[in-house]
Order: sequence, then C-alpha cells, then structure tokens
Amino acid sequence: MKKQVQHTISGVFVFLLLGIFAVFGTVMVLLGAKVYRSISEVSGFHNQSRITSSYLRSMVRADDETDTLFIEELNGTSVITMRNVWDDEAYVTKIYVYDGMLREWFASEELPFEPENGEEICAAEDLQAELEPHMLNIRIMTGGVWRNVNIALRAGGEVAE
Repeated sequence: MKKQVQHTISGVFVFLLLGIFAVFGTVMVLLGAKVYRSISEVSGFHNQSRITSSYLRSMVRADDETDTLFIEELNGTSVITMRNVWDDEAYVTKIYVYDGMLREWFASEELPFEPENGEEICAAEDLQAELEPHMLNIRIMTGGVWRNVNIALRAGGEVAE
C-alpha cells in the first residue's frame, strides 16, 4: 500500500510541475507580445517621423532654384508652394496638411487649388513653415509631437517675396 501512495504523490508532483510550466509559459508569451507591441508602436512612430522629414527634404531640394519656393496660408496652415516652368507652362507643387494627412498637390498654375484632391503622403496633424534667406524652417506635427525640419536652400538666390 505504501508504494501506491508514493506513485500518487510523484504523479501529482509531475502534474503540478507541468501546470506551473504551462502558466509561466503563457505569462512569458503574453509579456513578450506586450513588449513587441510597444516596440512596434515606437518604431512605427519614429519611421513616420523619418519618412515625413525625408519627404519634405527631398521635395524641397528637388525644386531648390531661385524664386521658386513660396509659403502661403490655407485655413491657418502653411502651404509650401514650389513653382516650375516646363514647356512654357507654369506648374505648382503644394505641400500642406489637410484632413489629418500631409498632402501633395501638383497641377498647372492655372487650375484652382483644391486641397481635398491632393495626394496623401502620410498622417500629420499640422504644418507650419517659415521662409528665411537661404533657409526653410518647417514644423510638422505627427502623432501629437512637433518635429522641426530645417532645410538649407542651396540655390544661392534670395527669398522670393
């Protein structure tokens, strides 16, 4: 009879260890998922910031010529306007925030500006731009945080008034 009791206790002990292992395994998986989600959100936020900054820099540098860059106001938001002439026709590229998105609008200068028709680039809440001689200072809000993007204008010309 003593042997039977010993086997029952060892069997209970094995099942208890197996249960503890299962509980700790589940806890580890849940904690790992939470950490992964947190890292993923932070990484996405930083990627969004880098994408926005890179986009703004590349667009401004692509059109960095004398008297082509202007800042306008649209419903309290700055609009970065770049004017170019191709085949004797003037075109404008406007970069602005509208309806929670950073947008780009490219069209003939003759067409009326329709902000809702701009191509969506990425999520953004607000944009403020200031043009100084040889410098474009942009503040853009993404994810509730203001980011500064300062771009040195390399054209060598003066700021268009």
